[in-house]
Amino acid sequence: MSLRVKHCIAVLAVVALTSPAWARTYKETINPEKDTMIGNTQLKAGSYDLAADPAKKELQILENGKVIATVEGQWVKLPQKPQYSTVVSDGNKITQVQFSGSDQAFQVQ
Repeated sequence: MSLRVKHCIAVLAVVALTSPAWARTYKETINPEKDTMIGNTQLKAGSYDLAADPAKKELQILENGKVIATVEGQWVKLPQKPQYSTVVSDGNKITQVQFSGSDQAFQVQ
């Protein structure tokens, strides 16, 4: 094999191994004022971070930087990218999290 081909293969290998680092994790902070459900998890009034990786079908709920729960769901395509991050709820139950600048939303199961 020529040096040029070996060089190209090495570059492609590096790109393939580092591509997961390019994946974007979406984060949103919520501050429920009363007890709120998300999946099977009850959140008390306070501040929480929601983190989601588009490659996974789960949403992590963090309190003070620590994961306190993981909620399963699915990604759904939105007709347009929302200008602001939004949490959609039905009463006191969070059903969807829309992330600013993304045409996908996390739908809680």
